[in-house]
Amino acid sequence: METKNEVLVLGAGLAGLIAAWQASARGKKVRLISKGWGATHWHTGCVDVLGYWPVGAEEAITNPGQAIPKLLEANSGHPYARVGLDSISEALKALQDLCAQNDYPLLGSLDKNWRLPSAVGAPRPTCLAPAAMIAGDLDDQAPILVVGFKHFSDFQPNLVADNLKQIGLSASYAVLDLPSLAQRHGFTGIILAQMMEQEAFQAEVVKAIRPHLADAARIGLPAVLGVQGASAVHKAFEEQLGLPVFEIPGLPPSVAGIRLHHILKDAIEGNGGRVFDGMEAVGCETQNGRVAAVYTETAARNRSHRYQQYVLATGGILGGGITADHAGQVREVIFDLPLDTPESRLEWFRQDFLDAQGHPIYRSGVVVDDNLRPLDGDGGVLYENLHAAGTTLAGCDAIAERSFDGVALATGYVAGRLVASA
Repeated sequence: METKNEVLVLGAGLAGLIAAWQASARGKKVRLISKGWGATHWHTGCVDVLGYWPVGAEEAITNPGQAIPKLLEANSGHPYARVGLDSISEALKALQDLCAQNDYPLLGSLDKNWRLPSAVGAPRPTCLAPAAMIAGDLDDQAPILVVGFKHFSDFQPNLVADNLKQIGLSASYAVLDLPSLAQRHGFTGIILAQMMEQEAFQAEVVKAIRPHLADAARIGLPAVLGVQGASAVHKAFEEQLGLPVFEIPGLPPSVAGIRLHHILKDAIEGNGGRVFDGMEAVGCETQNGRVAAVYTETAARNRSHRYQQYVLATGGILGGGITADHAGQVREVIFDLPLDTPESRLEWFRQDFLDAQGHPIYRSGVVVDDNLRPLDGDGGVLYENLHAAGTTLAGCDAIAERSFDGVALATGYVAGRLVASA
C-alpha cells in the first residue's frame, strides 16, 4: 500500500545520499536502499565540480564559476544545465554547512579550483576539499616532505615526491618503519586510520618523522588521519610537528570519502530516514504513468517497495546502474529507461586507453527534463514520480571533465528538494 509522504532513493553514492538528506530534512519519510556503498568509498573525498573543459583541454580550469556558463552554452544537455548555476552554488554551500556542523570543514568555492596532489603526485583540480588537504595546494612553492609507511603498499611516497619534482616543486620522501606496524601481517587504510586516532600511535609516527624534517616546510601523509574525529587528529599532528600537515588521497577504500559518507548517513538518520545496503533493486512495477513499486532481490522471491516518490541514483556504467554486454546492448538496470548511448559497440571506446577526449560509452545516460524526470524518445515524461540524479544522467563525461562529484551533488540536491515538494 502506498503511504503518504514517503520517498525511496535508489543508490548510496553521493547523489543518492544528498537526495535522501535533502528530502528527509524537509520532513519526508525517506528510505535509501543500495546493493552496496557508492563512489564515496573510492573517490578522493573532495568535490570536483569542473576540472577540464572542453574535454581534452590540456590546462585545468582555475575558476569553475566562470567556466560553467560557457559549458552550458555549448552543451544544453549537460546535467548542470538541468539544475542551473544557482543550484550548484546552493548545493555546495549546503554541504559545506553540514560538514562544518560536524567539525569536518570542506574549504573552497566556485571561484577557484585547488591544485592538490593525486596519489601519484600529479596536480588534480578540485573545488571543495577537506581542511586537512589544503596545505598541499601545489600553487604554494613551499618544500614538501612526503611520508609513507613501510608496510602500507597502497601509498608510495617516492612516486609522489618524484612527480612533484617533475612539476618544479621541492619534494623529498620518507618511509617509516614502525614497530607497531611491523607486528601486523597486513592492514588497510581503514585500519591505519583507526590507529591514527590513538595517541600512542600518533606519538610513534611523530617521533619517526622528526629526523626527516630538515628541508621540509610542510608534510604530506596518506589520507588516513582518522575516520572519526579526523579534524582533531590532523590538528594534533600539526601541533606536535610544528609544520602544516596535509593528506594525499591514495587507493580505495577512500578514508576521506568514507568520512563524508558517514556525515551524510548520520544526517539522514538524524532526520528520521533509514539507509540500507545489501538490497539490490532489480525491477519495477508501473501504472498510469507512475512508478508503483520497485523490486529488490531476495533469497526466495523479490520484495516490493511501494512509495509515493522515487529517486534513481544508481550511477552510470562505472556505478553499475547502467550495464553493457558483448552484444552491444546498453541498459538501465531497474526501470529499463531509454538511454542516450553510442549506437554501435564499435563506438564505445577510442583506440588510446588514455585518450584525452574520454570514451563515448561513459557518456551513456538517461535524458531528463528540467525536473530531472526521465524522458522517452519523443521528449515526453515517462513517470511523473521518478527523478534521476548523478552519473545516471546523460550529457556529460564526468570522469574526463572532473565533474563527477559536482554533478552528483547538484542533481542529488535538486532531486531531493523536488521529491520533498511533490
